[in-house]
Amino acid sequence: MASPHAYLPFHFHTMASDIELLLYCSEEDQSRIHHAGTDWFRRVDQRFNSELADSEINLLNTLAGESCLVSSHMLEVLFLAEMYHAVTDGNYSPLHVQSPQFVPPGREWVVDPAHKTVTLPLHTNIDLQGLEISWAIKRLAAYIRKSLAFDKGRLATRGELTVWGGPAQDAQPWVIGLHNSWDDHRQLGFISMTEGALSTCSPLELRGSAGSHPILQCTVSGPDIVECQVWARLLCALDPQAGLSLFAKRSSDCEALIVTKDKELHYYGQEASLNTKWFDLSLDHAHFQKPWQ
Repeated sequence: MASPHAYLPFHFHTMASDIELLLYCSEEDQSRIHHAGTDWFRRVDQRFNSELADSEINLLNTLAGESCLVSSHMLEVLFLAEMYHAVTDGNYSPLHVQSPQFVPPGREWVVDPAHKTVTLPLHTNIDLQGLEISWAIKRLAAYIRKSLAFDKGRLATRGELTVWGGPAQDAQPWVIGLHNSWDDHRQLGFISMTEGALSTCSPLELRGSAGSHPILQCTVSGPDIVECQVWARLLCALDPQAGLSLFAKRSSDCEALIVTKDKELHYYGQEASLNTKWFDLSLDHAHFQKPWQ
């Protein structure tokens, strides 16, 4: 007799991140799910883990100034990085100059899709700033959902998650508690989603971005975990007025919850989402966007 379906946990690790998958499946499914996740994150490490001397990202950075043959996955992520570089007016910038005294003649990498090669400017290197981890989670979630046909699940790492289906048979939404930077024993509130993603970031997590920055924490929710991650980091790194202006103009259908150092809670999003998606928030300020077209 086949074992009944239930939510079973799976644990993986990649690039210093612990990944948890909660999947509605049977015990007979456990082995193939564990194998699929382990194999996927092993390949992600081989491509993007800068701590591995022989990773593809390290090879690409070592060969800056030369044409480097890359994998399809590397091309996919670099095209994604280029897109967010453009969408954020260059504020998401994964290309870094190694020597401050040297300004490369070209400030962008050159991609030859036909030959699958990338050429970085001399004396530069790529730091994807966590985009590659969000991408890896998104890709694995899509594979589990579409190719393996599991219609309920949650994939999460510290500060980020994506969900699909619902946690119960009656299609009730997932309810996720929002971390409270002031009090670890209380939640800021809750977000309810049947499908979607969120990412939470603090300036303390960003190199050189904490200091006197007025934002203590930012949570961005939307349909795409990569977009949520990019905007959460940028809102924690940029001047708040400039960051939120850019967010309002360029994010697709994301919403943000921002905690300031003076303990004020700001919501940026759709008025209709309050008390239908976001719950139990003690807001100080609500900034409503125009309804999405």
